[in-house]
Amino acid sequence: MSDTEWRIGEGHDTHRTIAGRPLILGGVRIEPAEMGLDGHSDADVLLHAITDALLGAAGLGDIGEWFPNTDERWKDADSRQLLSTVLQDLSARGWRIVNLDCTIHAERPKLTAWKPVIRQCLAELLHLPAERVNVKAKSGEKVGPVGTGQAMQADAVVLLTKPAN
Repeated sequence: MSDTEWRIGEGHDTHRTIAGRPLILGGVRIEPAEMGLDGHSDADVLLHAITDALLGAAGLGDIGEWFPNTDERWKDADSRQLLSTVLQDLSARGWRIVNLDCTIHAERPKLTAWKPVIRQCLAELLHLPAERVNVKAKSGEKVGPVGTGQAMQADAVVLLTKPAN
């Protein structure tokens, strides 16, 4: 029997694009961007997917249970704060993040130049060396809501570890 527990979590999120809101991805304000994302909070689709992955790996439900969009406390909330709340809880339970792999699905804007900036921001938010954080960006190839620019999506996979009881 191993003296270490390992858990994998997967997260996914989708938000519609909307004019008049800033575009925030992975805690980074992307500029210029003609469209932002619609949501109850700041609609950071990437941080929402990461938060869901962390909660799932620890068996703690999902972001909607922790921060329901029916609760006005979370209206226009900064997703970095939501993530921080979850990270504090995971730490108190003994969980440590090993690595993160994530993908942003967006037709526009092109995110290649933003990937290193987002990676560094995520590393800082998660208290990880940047080499344990991977950020990918994919277009929708003009297919479906992502490909037509009507939405953006994000996926995240995390590995958590803690000493076994």
